[in-house]
Amino acid sequence: MAEETTRKEVWTPLKIMQWAVPYLKQKGVPNPRLDVEILISFALKIDRLKVYLQFDRPLDLNELATLRDLLKRRSLLEPLQYITGRREFYNLPFKVAPGVLIPRPETEQLVEKAIQYLTALPEEDRLVLDLGTGSGCIAVSIAKNVPCRVWAVDLSGKALEIAAENAQSLGVTSLEFRKGSWFGALGESDPRQFKLIVSNPPYIGLEEKGELSPEVRDYEPPEALFAGEKGLNAYRELASDLKQRLLPKGVVFLELNANRSDNIIEVFKPLGWKANLFHDLQGLPRILKLENEELIDTSLNISV
Repeated sequence: MAEETTRKEVWTPLKIMQWAVPYLKQKGVPNPRLDVEILISFALKIDRLKVYLQFDRPLDLNELATLRDLLKRRSLLEPLQYITGRREFYNLPFKVAPGVLIPRPETEQLVEKAIQYLTALPEEDRLVLDLGTGSGCIAVSIAKNVPCRVWAVDLSGKALEIAAENAQSLGVTSLEFRKGSWFGALGESDPRQFKLIVSNPPYIGLEEKGELSPEVRDYEPPEALFAGEKGLNAYRELASDLKQRLLPKGVVFLELNANRSDNIIEVFKPLGWKANLFHDLQGLPRILKLENEELIDTSLNISV
């Protein structure tokens, strides 16, 4: 497009679409037409519907330069969310950036379960810990939907910066951010124990790296993706301290690697807590619920 764009040539959204869709398809982009629509609307600062209403609108040189850069980045398989800097999650707009894991739709189930649990508690008991908060999508979504106090932990300063921006932009003020590794990030002034602990930890095994798409493998932060050769290291680290950090009759919700759910469950069996497994819309095991109850039960109850 760089060579084809001149001052004399008139480019419109329709012409961009006709050129860019086959271009991105050739580069291996999975949904080229949708991506081009999104990039045009982003560059022109209009919603996607107006792209079609303005198909014949001549684009100025600045708009063309912006689109050229956006399309080049997408042709290199950079995630669309990093290019636009945003991702919708639980019906809320979140800022994302390189160095921060892009929120996934399947993680919304974890948020939904957490909100259901908290709603049944007295407000003064709603102490929540989000381990590995990333963009803050879990912590912010929970706090936005139910009054509670949330401590959000991450090892990445970049992630905490983005999470704090998301909390501020969405008007959530009941969050505390802590930098560090898992429970070790909490200070003396923070609660010793929590009623609810949630986490979407890194859970991909290094042996699975070759199975990932280039968009994930080459762009998203490896520390938020990988957890040892089998993808179990983060779960093991969490399991070692959960008994000291969860209040009696408290609950833990963890997102799972669907391919390793049995192995993950084995990691937490020594706790002796009641466990429930919830499946996602594709029928895959996705959320593990652990309950710190007086009644010890190491059996697994399957819920759908």
